[in-house]
Amino acid sequence: MNKDLYKILEVDKNASDDDLKKAYRKLSLKYHPDRQGNKSDKEKKEAEEKFKEVSMAYSVLSDHDKRSKYDRFGTIDDNMMDGSGFDMGDLFKQMMSGFGGFGDMFGDFGRQRNQPSEAQSIQVNIPLSIEDIFNGYDHEIEYDAFVKCDSCNGTGGTGLETCPHCHGTGRFTEVQRTGFGIMQSTHVCNHCNGTGQIIKNKCSKCNGEGIIRKKKKCRVTFRPGVSDGEYKVFTGFGNEGKNSYIKNGNLIAVPRYNIDTNKYAINDSGVYELLDINYYDCILGTTIEHILPNKKKVTVKIPEYSKDGTQVVLNGEGINGGKYIFIIKPKLPTYIKTKEKELLKKIKNENS
Repeated sequence: MNKDLYKILEVDKNASDDDLKKAYRKLSLKYHPDRQGNKSDKEKKEAEEKFKEVSMAYSVLSDHDKRSKYDRFGTIDDNMMDGSGFDMGDLFKQMMSGFGGFGDMFGDFGRQRNQPSEAQSIQVNIPLSIEDIFNGYDHEIEYDAFVKCDSCNGTGGTGLETCPHCHGTGRFTEVQRTGFGIMQSTHVCNHCNGTGQIIKNKCSKCNGEGIIRKKKKCRVTFRPGVSDGEYKVFTGFGNEGKNSYIKNGNLIAVPRYNIDTNKYAINDSGVYELLDINYYDCILGTTIEHILPNKKKVTVKIPEYSKDGTQVVLNGEGINGGKYIFIIKPKLPTYIKTKEKELLKKIKNENS
């Protein structure tokens, strides 16, 4: 068939092996079935097909011999695929194994029965005030998680019998014939979760699931100046595994700035604060006392003729010894006394 494999991977024909790997990693993460969240069934199906297409394209272009044939003839056929089929789960896990353990985040592709799997991780967004960003964050947080059922000890009940869906293997293999050839993918059985057995008498507390929802706690710390979205992973603090074959998932704590953006801005270690100053102090200049987010009192000298946007910089007073920068905003009154108005008129007349 005629398909532009380079276009599928979004690379040019001169792409190096490293370019191919980067492109495949990026697109695989984007279209992976386990990353489609709350999308519609149609969108999930389209993503799955795209994932398969990307995986097949990489399987050809990453093989020098197959790539050479494809470059010469511009087409691919069944002979360019292994006779045993193509397991894209194995390829994906092999590709991801060298990149921070991302391969384990996406379910059980290519996992052998009864090898340790991992429960789902939990993401918690943590709002940070300007004081938290400036001084650092150190608090114990509470969140909902699935934990092992204390009634059945995670077994789900009593009376085990062979799973009729996978016939006790814990896995099922799907074989499809596509334009790229024969594709074979292996999945963990979602009826028995890969154990090969199902519960006959389900636990009344967890309804056979082996896990229940409960509050968990974890102490979370962020350094001063942590960036918005700069997450930390707390291993084992996510959802709990219900048996010895399932490890606890992780807690992913994500800091989110919760500051008055009309007053503050953060740029690396620099802190910007909008400072309202009376218009006559902007003209004449003044010195004021001000409290920083770390509760430190500082002296701020407002120069004469300060206009809207004038900056006053305090070196060493920002985050981690950075700059603290005041942005001057002249504050105009909504009302002035008659005497003050007369004085302003007099000044205006003298300068006209």
